[in-house]
Amino acid sequence: MNADTQESRVESEAPGGDHPLFVDAEATLLAMQAVVGRKWLPVIVYRLLADGPLGFSALKGGIDGVSSKMLADSLDDLEATGLVTREVLTDKPVRVEYGLTAAGRDLEPLVTEMVRWGTAYDIPGRDDGDVPTAREGDVGRDDSPTGRAIRLEGN
Repeated sequence: MNADTQESRVESEAPGGDHPLFVDAEATLLAMQAVVGRKWLPVIVYRLLADGPLGFSALKGGIDGVSSKMLADSLDDLEATGLVTREVLTDKPVRVEYGLTAAGRDLEPLVTEMVRWGTAYDIPGRDDGDVPTAREGDVGRDDSPTGRAIRLEGN
């Protein structure tokens, strides 16, 4: 690696192997931005983590401000990236349920840290309104937006 390319490399242990795995951190972060950097995707993942598999209407009802088109497009994107499954429950009327794949569930630590960081710092533009912020140990609290919250592990 030379100073001209300014590439960031992270060395870690390869899963199940003895050889180090070199990762281009910048390229990985840019690729992750497509998943967690878009407006509604982290919120959708959070709702599916907190509430389990949901139908379209229930999911839309749990996400304030998202349009049906934006939710449908976002779910299509998450399905295409292998993070969300779409299961057709009935044909007539058509009823589908969205859930997280194993890869989608593996985002829980990232989403938890995003929530932790966002509650620890005053983020410009954040409008909590009457929605209580997550606090350490908030699990299944009745005053959380969904009646459930992601557990924030203590420091």
